[in-house]
Amino acid sequence: MPRSLLGKPVEVDPGLAADIDLLVRPGRMSLHPGGGCGPSRREPLMGEPGRISKAIVGSPVVLDGVTRWASENSAGRLPLLLSVNQEGGRLNALDWPSVAQMPGNLALGAAGNEDLAEMAGAAIGGQLRAVGMAWNLAPVCDTTAWPAPAAVGTRSFGSDPERVALLAAAFVRGLQAAGVAATAKHFPGLGGIRVDPHHAAPVLDRLGPGALLPFQAAIDAQVACVMVGSQIVLALDDRPALASPRVLDLLRDELGFGGVVVSENLSIPAVHEPLGGVARAAIAAVAAGVDVVMLDSEVSRGRSPAARRATAWQRRAEVVRALTAAVERGVIGRQRIGEAVARVRALHQWYGLTPGAHRPQWPRANASALQVANRIADRSVAVVRGGHLLPLNMPPGTVLTLVRVPDVGQRRADSARHTPDYLPIQLAAHHRVLQVPAGAPVPTAGPVIVYGYDTRTTADSSRAAEEATRLAVNGRTVVQVAFGDVDDLAGSSATVLIAAFSPHRASVAAVDRILLGDGRAHGAVPVGGASW
Repeated sequence: MPRSLLGKPVEVDPGLAADIDLLVRPGRMSLHPGGGCGPSRREPLMGEPGRISKAIVGSPVVLDGVTRWASENSAGRLPLLLSVNQEGGRLNALDWPSVAQMPGNLALGAAGNEDLAEMAGAAIGGQLRAVGMAWNLAPVCDTTAWPAPAAVGTRSFGSDPERVALLAAAFVRGLQAAGVAATAKHFPGLGGIRVDPHHAAPVLDRLGPGALLPFQAAIDAQVACVMVGSQIVLALDDRPALASPRVLDLLRDELGFGGVVVSENLSIPAVHEPLGGVARAAIAAVAAGVDVVMLDSEVSRGRSPAARRATAWQRRAEVVRALTAAVERGVIGRQRIGEAVARVRALHQWYGLTPGAHRPQWPRANASALQVANRIADRSVAVVRGGHLLPLNMPPGTVLTLVRVPDVGQRRADSARHTPDYLPIQLAAHHRVLQVPAGAPVPTAGPVIVYGYDTRTTADSSRAAEEATRLAVNGRTVVQVAFGDVDDLAGSSATVLIAAFSPHRASVAAVDRILLGDGRAHGAVPVGGASW
C-alpha cells in the first residue's frame, strides 16, 4: 500500500518499514500479564503500544512474569530490551512501596564518593535485571546550579562539572556491570536553563563551562547510549539539539561516541512543537543523526484514559509511516537508517534478554539495593545550619511537633512526590509526636520540625521556608528539612536546616538518626552559590 510523507503518497519497502519500526520506541509488542507478546491490533484496548502499565502490572513479581513471557515468546526476534527511567531519587518508574529506592544523584554528589556512585548504579542494575528491564534511561549528566532548574535539581550530581563527571562515570560502570545499558542524558547539557523542557523549549546562548565533561566521562566509561535533549544552544545551532547535525557531529566526532543516540521524548508538546509536530520532529532527529526516536519508555506510571492510549497507538504508527516515507523520498538516506539499525541491533544483542538469560532473584537484588541506599543516605544528608544544636534536646515528656508543608506540584519528571510520608512513623518510634497542619498554631513548647518535598514557589522562596520562619519566634527551636531540592531552604529563619535530597525511606531514616540519635551529618551540599 502507498504511504505518505505528511500527505504525499509513496510506495512502501517492507524491509525498510521493518527497520524503521525497530527505531521507534516503545515498540509494538503487547506487554501485559498473561497476554503474550507480539504486535497486536487490540493494543489500544489493553494499554499504550509496547508499554507495561503499572495499573495492570502491580508488583515486581508480576513484572518479572510479564518480561519472562515476552522473552520466551520472542523466538525469531531480537533479544528483549525494554527501557525504563530508574534514576534513583526523584524519578523512578519502579516505584511500588516494596521497591528499595536510591536517594538519587544529588545525594551521591553530597556524599562525594565514587565507590558509592558505582554501588548505586550496580544496585539499580540488579533490581532492573531481576525484573527483565535491561535498558535504563540514566544517569542524568547535566550540571545543576543555584537556584536549581526545575527539570534538573536533585537529578544532577551537582554543579561542579569535574565532580559530576567522576560520579556519572562511576554510576555508568556500576549499572552496565550489572547487565543494564546506561544512557547519559540530556546532551549537550541542561546546565544553565531557566525553563523546564517539559513545558517550554529552553534556549541557551552557549554551554556552561565544563558542560561536556560529564558526557565525555560517561563515553570514556563505555556508556551504551546518549540521550540528546530538546534545548537550543545558539553557539552551536539555532535548532533543537536533537535535530541539529552540528550537535550530533559534536557527540560523534569530537567526543568519540559510537553507541546508540536516543532522542528526548518526542511526545511532549514542548519538544515536538518547535519542529512542527511529532512526525516532523522524528524526521528531523533521524536525519540529524539520532538512532532511536523515543516516544516514551516502556513502563507507564499509571492507567491512561482510553482516548490517550488510542492516540499513542496512532502517533507511533504515524511516526513510522513518516520516517519510512522520508527515506523513500530521499529526505533521509538509506545509509543513515542502516547505521542506526546496526547500532540498535547491537544494543539488543549485548544487553537484551534471551530465554534462560541470567536474572538475579528479586528479593536478593532488592535487599542489596536497600543496603546500598542506607549507606548512601547515611553519608549524604547535610546539616547546613545549626549543627551544634543536634541531636535535639528531648527531655522525657517533650512533644516533637511535625509540620508537613504540601507540595506545590509544578515539576514533571517526578515520581517521588507520591512517596509515603515516612517521617512521622520514623520519629514516633522514639518520641511522642504531634502533627500540625501548615499555617495552624503549634500548641506545644518543644521543637518543631517543618518539612516538605517540592514547596518552592519562586527562585528565592518556598512555602516550607515561609512556614519555618513563621514559627521561629520566641526562642523556639525550629528545624526545617528539605526532602527535595535544597532551594526549599532558601530564606528560612529556622534554627536548624537539613538537606536530605530525597523523600525515600533510607534518607528519612538518616534524618531521624541525625535529629534524635548521634547528631552527626556527613554530607555537604554539592551546589555552588547556595545561600540560606
